Amino acid sequence: MTGPAPSRRVLLLCLHNHQPVGNFDSVIGNAARDAYLPFLETLADFPSVKVTIHFSGFLLRWLAERSPETFSLLKALSDRGQAEIMGGGMYEPILALLPERDRLGQIEALAAEVRRLFGKSPEGIWLAERVWEPDLPATLEAAGAKYLPLDDYHFVRAGLSPGELDGVYITEYNGAAVRVFPGSERLRYLIPFGDVGETLREIGRLTSRAVPFPAAIFADDGEKFGVWPGTRRSVYEEGWLRRFFGGVAEQPDGVATMTFGEYVSVAPARGTVYLPTCSYAEMGEWALPPRSAARFGDLLQELRSGKMAELKPYLQGGTFRNFLRKYDESNQLHKRMLWVSERVAAARRVRPVPGRAACDFLYRTQTNDVYWHGVFGGLYLNHLREAAYTNLLRAEAASDAVLHEGEGQWTEVARGDIDRDGGEELLLKSSGLTLLAHSHDGGAVTEISLPRRAVALGHVLTRREEGYHEKFRRAVGSFDGSTSIHDAMVLKDPSVLSALGVDPWQRASFRETYYGDGILPGAILEGTASPLGFTAGKEASVTVLRRGGRLAAEFSVPLGGEGVDLHLVKTLVLRGSGERFEALFRLENRGAGTVSGTLCSEWNLNLLSGNGPDRYYEGMGEARELSSSGAAKGVRAFRVVDAWRNVAAGAALDRECVVLREPVETASLSETGAEKIHQGICLRILFAVRLEPGNIERYSILWAFNSVD
Repeated sequence: MTGPAPSRRVLLLCLHNHQPVGNFDSVIGNAARDAYLPFLETLADFPSVKVTIHFSGFLLRWLAERSPETFSLLKALSDRGQAEIMGGGMYEPILALLPERDRLGQIEALAAEVRRLFGKSPEGIWLAERVWEPDLPATLEAAGAKYLPLDDYHFVRAGLSPGELDGVYITEYNGAAVRVFPGSERLRYLIPFGDVGETLREIGRLTSRAVPFPAAIFADDGEKFGVWPGTRRSVYEEGWLRRFFGGVAEQPDGVATMTFGEYVSVAPARGTVYLPTCSYAEMGEWALPPRSAARFGDLLQELRSGKMAELKPYLQGGTFRNFLRKYDESNQLHKRMLWVSERVAAARRVRPVPGRAACDFLYRTQTNDVYWHGVFGGLYLNHLREAAYTNLLRAEAASDAVLHEGEGQWTEVARGDIDRDGGEELLLKSSGLTLLAHSHDGGAVTEISLPRRAVALGHVLTRREEGYHEKFRRAVGSFDGSTSIHDAMVLKDPSVLSALGVDPWQRASFRETYYGDGILPGAILEGTASPLGFTAGKEASVTVLRRGGRLAAEFSVPLGGEGVDLHLVKTLVLRGSGERFEALFRLENRGAGTVSGTLCSEWNLNLLSGNGPDRYYEGMGEARELSSSGAAKGVRAFRVVDAWRNVAAGAALDRECVVLREPVETASLSETGAEKIHQGICLRILFAVRLEPGNIERYSILWAFNSVD
């Protein structure tokens, strides 16, 4: 392999293109039309300009199958040596969050796909979100990866000066080594937003050191070339990319482009470096709690404006793992993924072939987007969470079919600190139903899943304060393509402000509160009524009973307060392979006086949309739309219908009740601005209570899940 003479300076251009599992075909199609194809078409007109390019596996398959024009051009550029195709994790996981077997499996899966489509194995990889942890060289060397780009921020935090970041370094972990490139943050902000002349001058500055092959290194998202707001116009219609490539190709002072593979074959390593746990600087902002995130974001702005530059090596925001603390939903999905990963591994030991199919479903669950939130929707996008849970359930069901083969109507319970939060959880399973209950949170249920349908109904996102919410309230700023998307803030719809509430505890089901006499349903719905007692956050004593195909988990928890001494025993009952369960309540008055009031049982369900004609209520009086709020009286049974997924959740009550309903909506940031997103529905079933001292009353709800048609 030949390259430019040692006296030549080098520009390394690396683009990363990714679409998450579960994203809409229309979104991916628009990205191919607006960014991927026009970028490759422009590149093809400048044969002397070389790039290293990465497509995550889900996107690469989509392009090969659904956008043949884009894929054919990509392959042609690869065949003629103008584009080097990188590997990475098949479905763009955060490798650091995976067991070693899944790390290696993900990398090998994409390497095999690249070999199949391009006839050669990738030598470099893209590391999702540049989330680096010091043990990764062991994984990467074992997987055959030789090099990867990170950010210059990683290197500056390791103590290197900015002037040293013009080449490739070696890092190692207990003798396992890999080469790492420091991508320039300054180039990330200039390309493709800055003046072309200024960008070329910055490339000249970065390559001015008298060392072998001084390199200016750009490594960033390909979607910024046409998908990000305003960039299709600026990059292609106004010609930014064509002027840039032309300027690179025509520079008289000899700056040459190379692929990463060409560079490492001729350029000596600058030395050894040991990088700290790190990602790009903005990720450190997003991973922090709200107030800290807002302050750290202000500090980053000051750094970019030239202030306090000498402090940059010492500034550390949050690490990626902080998202598991910041968002309960992220942590729960992650720990369920780890649990299912163990199940898949166990199934593969019994029968490898179905285990391989389960592996692919598992790997899809590990797509990084749903585990965090920053400038992109990520965790807040319920269709992406749905895709993750769908694939999780498919992987789990495939494994269960092997591990429970021949058992008929089996039930299973896993008990322990499943989500590693210090409390006990119970995972209640049958072939038709999965419930995850938290005994340290009063028995609250955060997962209601139907494995045979691969449908999850329980993942309703909690409303919480975000660091950017104050900017929403000020409703200032817009993105016009002249600056980085990381600084974008445009209020797309003033109604976003109505979704800025903060929930008192995590959104869950099977969560009970007690209200005193005289509290009207409307006050409960509006949140102006104060409960006398609640199960949230209380440690419940637990009894599990299994007999034949019946599995029951009983949670005993105090429900009193302010002169009321109530005790609640609540039970979840699963039977065989059915897609139904019972929620039973036994309320006892242990006080000296008569108790009169309301027992409220709350259930949060995710039907993905609040306004679609195929999602609606039945049995709620005149109410049909899931986006509606209100109270229905005298209800003995109702259904929540999701015709799009062909499932209806029906509740049969043991008496007439008032049922309150309201949508759960969040205000979050996306690449196009502030959005209000429907996260699910909140149902509160109100049981009238009147208990003499020492008396007991029983209540029940039978939940059944059936096909709509």
